[in-house]
Amino acid sequence: MKFALIGDIHGYWNKEDVEYFNESDYDFLFFTGDLRGNPKLGKVSFQGLTKRAYMIPGNWDGTSLSSVIGEVLQSKVLIHTGHWGQDRRLRKLSNRVKPITILGYSSVVLSQEMDVSLIVGRPHAMGGGLSFSPHMKKTFLVTNMETSIEKYKRLIDGTKEKNLVFLSHNGPFGLGSAKNSLYGAEFKKEGGDWGDIDLTEAIQYAKSIGKKVPLVLSGHMHHSISKKKERETHEYTGGTFYVNGAKVPRIREGKHFHTKIEWAGGSATVIPMWV
Repeated sequence: MKFALIGDIHGYWNKEDVEYFNESDYDFLFFTGDLRGNPKLGKVSFQGLTKRAYMIPGNWDGTSLSSVIGEVLQSKVLIHTGHWGQDRRLRKLSNRVKPITILGYSSVVLSQEMDVSLIVGRPHAMGGGLSFSPHMKKTFLVTNMETSIEKYKRLIDGTKEKNLVFLSHNGPFGLGSAKNSLYGAEFKKEGGDWGDIDLTEAIQYAKSIGKKVPLVLSGHMHHSISKKKERETHEYTGGTFYVNGAKVPRIREGKHFHTKIEWAGGSATVIPMWV
């Protein structure tokens, strides 16, 4: 099977992308969200896209500026007031990104023949704990990382397929604390692991009950950590390929970025591509 991972878009998507992916031999397209970008780029449109595609909402999808600032500052007032209207904004977003399907805490059978399902994780995750808690509580009954872990476990228990591919906005905890690690906190002087522990626990749980996890596909932590340095973009460990697709901006000098992934039942092949 062939997958394309399209990391945080932030406005960088156009008709050339639609044409390229329509003509490609990819079986599925996976988007890590964060569509919002420079207003000068205009609204992102996926009209005409014919490939099967799934997206997990990022911290800029359906949220408000005040709620995002609230998360950064850990202001309960901004987080709660910024939550107002999020359901309405997400409904509008779901209509705008059609034919892409937006999912959160969901599973999709990708292939019965290949015995593989997609697990779509916690929406709007931006690291540092449970993000956008009012929305998580209202929509998913998730009030903390422990209830998120339990929700992941129930989701995994409900899958019949042997192989699970995870799609998340932010990546899992445990892949390094250096600033250039896959999900390292380059914005902190001391660095640190900015991955999500609930996702890590979900992956470990899946493996503990006999599932195989060939791929964990995420974004959020942009590749560029300074003007001259970039973080690691993929890592293979414990039988799993962890891939960060967040090249921002993903269109440069007429070239468009995505990550090509091939999987035939064993170890995956991961190829970052400019086309």
